[in-house]
Amino acid sequence: MVLPLLRLAPASLLYSSCSLEKTLQCSGSFHGLPTPSLQWLMGGAPMGLNNMNNIFQVTFSIIAPWANSTITLLGEPEITMGLHCEGKDRYGIHTSSIFLIPDKNSVSNAFVKGLIQGVVYGPIASALFSFLVLLA
Repeated sequence: MVLPLLRLAPASLLYSSCSLEKTLQCSGSFHGLPTPSLQWLMGGAPMGLNNMNNIFQVTFSIIAPWANSTITLLGEPEITMGLHCEGKDRYGIHTSSIFLIPDKNSVSNAFVKGLIQGVVYGPIASALFSFLVLLA
């Protein structure tokens, strides 16, 4: 009995898409032998399954030689950042990228929120610093 030889195939991105209905949903599909690993990166940070803030949902499906994943963003980004779908194996890394750009209203809301926090917390921090200087 002769066993067939498995050909090594570097990871390659076969499918990538995003759709925006009520939420932004992006999908990526990689193929390779051995099966590539797949992860999402937002702003350079890996997006795992542990999502403490309920900002996103990630699903993975790995059926050799395919690695598939979908990420759903449940809110809007406050700043412009990149979202990357990355497939990796021992031969290299392949990435699909999109840029998330907030609408103008959410940028001004973030600015106002930061301004209010600065107005409220600035004097408190100054008073505490002055108090600590007096104690020293």
